[in-house]
Amino acid sequence: MLVTIQQTKSNTENLFEVTSNGQLLFQAKAPWMKISLPFNAEDLRELTFSNPAGEIVYTTRYRFIDNLVEELIPFKYLLTKGQRFGQFEIIGRNGSEGSFYVMQNGLFDSKFCIECMGNAYLGYSLDRGRNNYVSIYDDEKQIAQITKPLTVTDNLDVYFLHIKDEYASIIPVLSFFTVYYDYRKYNHSGELTKNTVQISNSYTYGKNNDKYNPNWIAKEFGQQAADELEQKLRKIREQGSSQAKKIVKLVGLAYLVLILLAIVLFVVLKSILG
Repeated sequence: MLVTIQQTKSNTENLFEVTSNGQLLFQAKAPWMKISLPFNAEDLRELTFSNPAGEIVYTTRYRFIDNLVEELIPFKYLLTKGQRFGQFEIIGRNGSEGSFYVMQNGLFDSKFCIECMGNAYLGYSLDRGRNNYVSIYDDEKQIAQITKPLTVTDNLDVYFLHIKDEYASIIPVLSFFTVYYDYRKYNHSGELTKNTVQISNSYTYGKNNDKYNPNWIAKEFGQQAADELEQKLRKIREQGSSQAKKIVKLVGLAYLVLILLAIVLFVVLKSILG
């Protein structure tokens, strides 16, 4: 199953829509205003996740004390072999339903943890060229993959979540995790943008690189699904390149106008001063 998590607004608000087969499944919102407070207290602000009618399904609660204690000693994981970062509790209609956090087990060994209703899933993040991938595992079995193109226009990120049908019940949690992931890793809060584009190529190396299987989507969903994803990614790259060319032309035109104005001003001043 393919689920798309698309950021729809990045100026003054960070808004997301979760869709599948053209149908709106959920909406989400992350904090936008960029502030910096002692002990990361700005993270006390909530991420929210709602159904199409706007009714809240999940919110987050930043575990302030737990994070303060856990993150107090830098590089503690080098001694304890385990340190949690960015612990956010998942609050549902019936109270606490789990949490999101990053587990650091070594200098090159980190993973995202998704705990929900007594189950634990691990997400391994990897940059590979023009895309970022998060491979989601249930124990030793891969159950989902999140694909994010590193070409971004106007800070509007998009994520493609492929998930095995037997895990469809956790689509809401994984979609909400994707918003958390965006907030933690690709947050552009406080930025006002228009007609901008970021085109990146990146590679990350770590102990868990082998958790990414480039053939997983084709294996689980068929080659057509893999080809369709590549078409979506290619279209995003082409749109980004087109936008970048327009920006370069506009900047070049602006410089040309400035040069012409400078020449005209020089001629006028020269004629006045004789």
